[in-house]
Amino acid sequence: MPDNKHNYEYNYDLGDVINNAVQMGSKIGSSVLGSIADALEQAGDAMGMKQPDTFAAWKRRLERKWKNGGQSVGVALTAVGWTFAGCFGIAAFVLGILTAVGAGPLGLSQQDFIALPILTAVFYPTTLGFLFMAIVGMKKLAYFSRLRKLLRAANDWTCDLPALARKAQIKQEKAYETVVKAVANGDLPNAAISDDYSTLYLDDSLIPVAAKPVAAPQAAEPETPLSDAERSRREGVDFLNYLKRCQGKLGAQADEELMQMQKTCASILGFVHNHPEQLNRVRRFREYYLPTTRKLLDTAQGLGETDTANAAEIRRDITGILHTLNQAYEKLYDTLLQDVSMDVSTEIDTLEAMLRQDGLTHDFEADFNTRS
Repeated sequence: MPDNKHNYEYNYDLGDVINNAVQMGSKIGSSVLGSIADALEQAGDAMGMKQPDTFAAWKRRLERKWKNGGQSVGVALTAVGWTFAGCFGIAAFVLGILTAVGAGPLGLSQQDFIALPILTAVFYPTTLGFLFMAIVGMKKLAYFSRLRKLLRAANDWTCDLPALARKAQIKQEKAYETVVKAVANGDLPNAAISDDYSTLYLDDSLIPVAAKPVAAPQAAEPETPLSDAERSRREGVDFLNYLKRCQGKLGAQADEELMQMQKTCASILGFVHNHPEQLNRVRRFREYYLPTTRKLLDTAQGLGETDTANAAEIRRDITGILHTLNQAYEKLYDTLLQDVSMDVSTEIDTLEAMLRQDGLTHDFEADFNTRS
């Protein structure tokens, strides 16, 4: 009897211990699971928050955009141009030889032979067309190659342009031309160039606001007057930045004209920068057309969002003159290029003549006649 009582009390105590252990384990498990749930919730909130865009991430995203956009177009134009230029060029060359041989040796009737000179006349301009396509593609590839080098050399949103060109191992004039074109084309979105061509702002919101002028010391030295070329460059950069700021304020049609004007003016200004001897050719363009264009755009923007008949007519007239100005600016640029093209052709002819005179070229035509 005492043994049974003793066993009963022992079993009861063991059950209490097990129950307490289970309750304690449940509390600990709930606490641990609650902590894990809180941590996961905080991590989810952190992942859902928009992280600030770092400069490195912006560079990678922009480079991918170039690779999938203009650079891919350049590769396609180059590949298609050279491939078909080669095919049509070989065909035109063979047809030209057959045409020179004549119908008799080829055993063709005059009616069948007439197709050869016709095909030759068609294939030669076709070859030139595809050759031009290949050259355009190569220029586009070279442009994006320089642009990528400059982007990779940049370490911050604000870049010293001369130092950036040296780091990217690009000539300063070529770097300037590339950056101006990229800003005008929108390949560097929200970018701007300082008026003195010393700084590239990859985010135009970082351009410092000019401080109010302070009374200059009485003993201040007079400023060195700018050269005509330097003044032209500063005025040009300021005008291109102004055109960019005007976009989005005058309607879709005006924006299209402004973008075209930005590209053409950037080409003219880049050309004059590389050929300062041509400054007199664009004097009226600088001193009259650009300021008058800016005055008209200021007038259009000064109308605000007024919807009166007179305001609509003014906007329409200004948009129309923008189209006329674009045509005139394109003609001016084409004229500048024609003169340079003539000079280049003369230089090439002189160079080839000197090479032949010194025996440094191979006479392919003589070899061909020998084989014939």
